[in-house]
Amino acid sequence: MRIPTYYLWKKMSPLESSVVKGVAIVFIVLHNYLHWVSPSPEENEFRFKSHNAQELITQLQTQPSDSYRILFSYYGHYAVHIFFFLTGYAFMMKHREQSPHYFNFQKRRWKALYPAIIAAAIGYFIYDGFRLGWAHTFQTEGLNLIRQATGISNFIPDNIYHPIGPWWFIGVILQAYLLLPLLIRWTQRHGVKIIYVTIILSYLCQYFIRDYTDQQFDLNLYHTILGHLDVLGLGMLFAYSGTFKIPIWGIALAIIIFFISSLSAPLWKFSDLIFLIALLPLLRQIKATGSLGRVLTFLGGLSMYLFLCNGYLRRPLINIATDTPHWLTSIWSSLLFLALVILWSLALRYIVNKFSKVSN
Repeated sequence: MRIPTYYLWKKMSPLESSVVKGVAIVFIVLHNYLHWVSPSPEENEFRFKSHNAQELITQLQTQPSDSYRILFSYYGHYAVHIFFFLTGYAFMMKHREQSPHYFNFQKRRWKALYPAIIAAAIGYFIYDGFRLGWAHTFQTEGLNLIRQATGISNFIPDNIYHPIGPWWFIGVILQAYLLLPLLIRWTQRHGVKIIYVTIILSYLCQYFIRDYTDQQFDLNLYHTILGHLDVLGLGMLFAYSGTFKIPIWGIALAIIIFFISSLSAPLWKFSDLIFLIALLPLLRQIKATGSLGRVLTFLGGLSMYLFLCNGYLRRPLINIATDTPHWLTSIWSSLLFLALVILWSLALRYIVNKFSKVSN
């Protein structure tokens, strides 16, 4: 049997995208749970800290049986970049021939996004209301949650991860929606060079203004779309390029470089882009028609709800995992958490769908 020398990238079907989303959201949910289980090596997600990288290596050496927790804690957040990639890819594919009307595009995206956000927010008040008390939850977190839901919190340091940690993503994806119609239109007019400029611009911002905005305004560029233009642009580039070959040695090299860059301050800025080049061809080997593929397709279709509600469902399970530290506890409690998030998400989606039918 002849060993292939290259991987042929072809257009991703909606089913393939759902499979990839399914993998990504499982990684994100498990990461968002396990990085709260002590002792966590802590991830280098929004800035690089050499201590975190060293702690990862130390824990893997001293606690190899707990590798499941350690690796998801440190690396699981990279799956977020899959969603930025797929956003750029999907809209470039959809509007490649004709750019979308700017305000109609915004209206459609908000209409698709906000029913789930509102349902998840109500779910948060119900869940934490029972845990902490209704008055406390509404009075202390009501305004913070509104700012998170509208993306304003990304510019308020104390509000970025509060009250729901993963909701920093909402502000960034809303900014991506504001930019995408413009990027697509400019690409149609001026060609692929606009996409390359977008990717380069992301790195220029990270190198030359990230420290300034961090120090002067307490604003991390990774809390804005400027810190993610590279992966958004990569998705647009893959869509624009259509079918092309990726050498197998290139994928293997990308895997090696990814692990090196995730531990190295000079290369860390490139690790998200390299992660996608290394992983996406591998994920596309999962057949949507197989048993695993069908499960992942289901989870991919539910991914918006899984993302929106996993952040506030971590307690009290996370307390159990922290109070009784053991590698088996990390595994069973995180899988139980995943099951809980799936059930909660199904309930939220059911309510949104019922309400949509009634309102229509």
